[in-house]
Amino acid sequence: AYYVWDTANSQKNRFRMQQRGTYIKRNTFPQLPWGTLHNPTFVQTKHGNKLLTGGWWGIARKIHYTADLVMALSWGLITGFDSFIPYFYVCFFTVVLVHRVGRDHIHCKEKYGVDFEEYC
Repeated sequence: AYYVWDTANSQKNRFRMQQRGTYIKRNTFPQLPWGTLHNPTFVQTKHGNKLLTGGWWGIARKIHYTADLVMALSWGLITGFDSFIPYFYVCFFTVVLVHRVGRDHIHCKEKYGVDFEEYC
């Protein structure tokens, strides 16, 4: 889960840096394989932005949220089932992310219109 979360975020952030011309290859730890996409695919919007469709973003939208939820669930599972308290975080986080995805979807649909439909 951590690998998916880290590399999905890295791909998104490095794609933005590549588009702005500010990407600098770093050799610091941790630099996980597949964190940088070379020649990534994307949708060019009429708005002028580019929406990433390569790497993890070509497999699923918001896949880093799924990985985040798996990590949150794992932290509860390692404690067993004697109490609900370790699972509060994953429940709360699920509500937050479901709301956020819905809000983002509405915002992007308004901003990008038909281009967002193609992206999804």
